[in-house]
Amino acid sequence: MKFKPDTLASAHEQMTLVKAQSTGGFSTNYFRQEMVGPQIFTAATARSVLLVNDEHDFFRLYFFTSDLADLEQILRDADLPGDIVAGYLTKAADESIAAAFQQSGFNPIATYRRMITYRLPPQRPNPTLEYAIAADVDQLYEDLFQTFNKYTDHLPTKNRLQRYVENQWVIVNRQAGRILGAVCFQLQGPRVNYNYLYNFSHNGLDFLRLQSNFYGVMHQRGICAGFLWINQTDTRLAALHESMGWRFDGLQDYFFLRSSVN
Repeated sequence: MKFKPDTLASAHEQMTLVKAQSTGGFSTNYFRQEMVGPQIFTAATARSVLLVNDEHDFFRLYFFTSDLADLEQILRDADLPGDIVAGYLTKAADESIAAAFQQSGFNPIATYRRMITYRLPPQRPNPTLEYAIAADVDQLYEDLFQTFNKYTDHLPTKNRLQRYVENQWVIVNRQAGRILGAVCFQLQGPRVNYNYLYNFSHNGLDFLRLQSNFYGVMHQRGICAGFLWINQTDTRLAALHESMGWRFDGLQDYFFLRSSVN
């Protein structure tokens, strides 16, 4: 089965049809997330819809199905356009979903857990507070790809990163004209998505200053609630966040990859 070029509106119609014809429930990892690239492709049966979107140098896959056996079959039969990554959000591990992916050639690559807080520490920014400027976007983009996982960390495009900078959502540690660390976040109404924090200076105090400035800026802007995602293997970072009042809420994101070379 081949994927065909499509539109989001058409994909939504196909999902609505699958839902209307279902006599039971449905499973999906699509919640109208913002698409990263301009290319949309779909493949569908009467019971399942696959949607893929280009993201950097791979594709991210979304599914909507009323029949997990049919999902596994369409994943097996689909002529995928390149390396494909799919994530599945759940509070209880669904072995049927995992089996559908693994039996159709996908391999599990990571599990992320969500942390939340409703009481961000009421700190004040220190004198080192500095926001990124438009000229920093290229370096920030390279640094994010050097530090984080392109498959699992939902790294922004340069255009999206430019919007972060324009909104003053990027705090930097600049020394001798070079950025040695940054915090990137997104404000979503009364809460913050604490996206990325990195530090290249090898000085732990610089890391703590970035974190302190993030909390200070949130206090200035009246933001008390937030969420973040963390790889379940990163126990040290999880412990640091827990010391600042964050806690796991039980939601997990399971990631699977199918490589085109296989």
